[in-house]
Amino acid sequence: MIFIKLIFRSLFFLNGWKTDHSTIEVPKSIVVVVGHTSNWDFIYGAVTSWKKNLFIHFAIKEAWVKFPFRSLMLNMGAFAVKRTKTGEIQKSNFVSQAIDQFNNHETFHLTITPEASRSPRDQWRSGFYHIAKGANVPLVLGFVDYKRKMTGFGPVISVKDKTFEEVLIELNSFYKNITPKYPEKFKFAKTQ
Repeated sequence: MIFIKLIFRSLFFLNGWKTDHSTIEVPKSIVVVVGHTSNWDFIYGAVTSWKKNLFIHFAIKEAWVKFPFRSLMLNMGAFAVKRTKTGEIQKSNFVSQAIDQFNNHETFHLTITPEASRSPRDQWRSGFYHIAKGANVPLVLGFVDYKRKMTGFGPVISVKDKTFEEVLIELNSFYKNITPKYPEKFKFAKTQ
């Protein structure tokens, strides 16, 4: 793990990246990261969490949490997402598993990319919203901004009394100032 951290940190700094001065002040949250168009986002996000002494779990395909990557991925915070034979996420299973993780830990942060793809899609998945509601945890808006070469955390949003549509509007508003690696592969959430 030390070797992986060294490689990731070296790539972060050699490519001219910085983190802002924000941190996560709540013990539990869904860290939403929008504009996920590249696997580089993972490397920059991991370094950000390490620099801020945070252990942030992340959702990843179950195949990545099997031999030979199992130990590495679990040590980095992987939270396996089971998929059906057609490749679809087993929605209710993922949501209930994530809620259980929040309920069973004093401190737990889970990164989710609502687009659920590195391809352009304006129909974002609602799992992050249902997990936040079910576990009674806020959303923390994380970002990887390729224009400024900056990572960090934005506002904390409660979903308690909000509809999914209202949350999407807030996300669109915040992320309009964040540039993904491949802007042409990103679409904002479709709202009414």
